[in-house]
Amino acid sequence: MSNEATMLQFDWEEVDGVAVAAVLATGSRPMTDGSLVCDQIALVLAAKAVVMRVNHDTDEVIVSLEDAAAMHDADWQTLGQLAEIVSRRLGWCWVGRNYRGYLDTFTIGLEGVDPAYSFTGAASRLQCARVTRIAA
Repeated sequence: MSNEATMLQFDWEEVDGVAVAAVLATGSRPMTDGSLVCDQIALVLAAKAVVMRVNHDTDEVIVSLEDAAAMHDADWQTLGQLAEIVSRRLGWCWVGRNYRGYLDTFTIGLEGVDPAYSFTGAASRLQCARVTRIAA
């Protein structure tokens, strides 16, 4: 069972409705199957940033609200694959727990619920996915 008390380390209400100014990442790279993984992802919201990273012992996703000035070092690079998030307002978020009790999926909606993006902890990295509705 998980040692992390909670995935979300702050009250999401602090960022709900705030526009994303930039999306940055450390250690971003494509996998052989074409998917994207990152060590950390930061949704910069002016002076603050929503930062997602993975606990290397449990593969759980940890989401914190941090000072955006910390993202100015050379390790943080613009994440072009998520450029469509820039200028959109954060909406709902969801925390996902796997069957073993680990908090390993974090999902955000923009400007409400849709579109949504999911970040899953696997192999000590964040796997990124766009969530789309199934057509009737």
